[in-house]
This record gives sequence, C-alpha cells and structure tokens, in this order.
Amino acid sequence: MFNASGIDFTGLFAGISGLVAVIYIQGRQGILKNKYTQSATVAFAFLVAYIWAPFGFPNSEWSRAPIGSDVVRLIPGLQFDPDLLKTNWLPMQIAIGSSTYFLALIALFGDARRANIAVILLMGVGLELSQALTNALVSPIPPYRIDIHDILARSVGVLVTYLGFSIVSAVYRWLWPLRWAPKMVPGKPEKFLAFLDTLIRRI
Repeated sequence: MFNASGIDFTGLFAGISGLVAVIYIQGRQGILKNKYTQSATVAFAFLVAYIWAPFGFPNSEWSRAPIGSDVVRLIPGLQFDPDLLKTNWLPMQIAIGSSTYFLALIALFGDARRANIAVILLMGVGLELSQALTNALVSPIPPYRIDIHDILARSVGVLVTYLGFSIVSAVYRWLWPLRWAPKMVPGKPEKFLAFLDTLIRRI
C-alpha cells in the first residue's frame, strides 16, 4: 500500500478493483456495452479511487485520523460518537453510497441488485478493510480503523437510492407502457432517450 515516501496507493487499488468488478459483471451477465454504460464504468472507477485515496475525503475533523492512531468501532450504537452528527459526516457517507450506486446502476444497465452488492462491498466493507490493512502495514500495534458506522451509513445511502429509483421506474412503467417507448435499434447510434427508457425499465 505504501512506498518509501509514505504515499498511499489504496485509491489506485480501489479504482482498479471497481473497474474489474463492473467489467466482470458486465461480461457475465451479457450487459449491453455502449458509450453510456462505458462512460459510467470509467466514472465509477475514478470516483471509487478518489474516495478511497486520502485526498478523496473531505477536510473535516472526522475524515481520516493520522495513520496508526484510529480507533476500532465495531459495535453500532454502543461505540458511536454522537458528536459526529454535529458534522457533515452522515450526509457525506450517505452521498458516497448514493453517488457510487448511481454510476454503478448505469454501468450495469439497470441491474439494480448487482449494483447494490458491488457498491456495498466496495464502498462499505472494502473501504474499511483497506484502511485497517493500511494501518497494519504502518504499525502492527492496534488500534486500526474499522468503523461499522461508516459501512452502515454508506449502505443506507445505497439502499435509499435503490428504493427511490425502484419506485420511480415502477411509476414510469405504469404511466408509459412499452408500446410507447422509443426503440434502441441494433447497429445504429444509440439515442439517449431510447437508452434512458430501456435503463429505467430494467431497474
């Protein structure tokens, strides 16, 4: 994770992991690859890398404590610091889950369930484990940063966005039956409205 100068490469690792995860799901599920899904895939990987890297966190008192000095907060509720709610911690964690889920949903062309899994694993569990590993490599003596509260908050952002999109897509399908939908014609340039219609109907 670190070189001799102490630069953290977890962001690069995360970006590659996010890119590989989405491309793998796209290949396994035969998901349509066009300029919209491919652009969302690249944007998703960059966003994941930016958030995982130290400079990707907002400048605030809760962002990231000095390496080797973080606490272990594994029990939700009992070990929660109420002062966090006085900062932008909660909206920022929810925004992290929501924004990455939005891009993953486009990249996976409306495959909402797999987008849920990919984002929660990457942005929830994976991010916290990477920080714990980073601390372990720098200092083998605990405490390490493993914060279940962050995982839960990001997951809430994912699930709220998922429910919101599911409701919107259900209403859309009810108001505009398939016979009224713009068509995507194979072999011709994709029209944005046709892509958007198909994406919404797949959620």
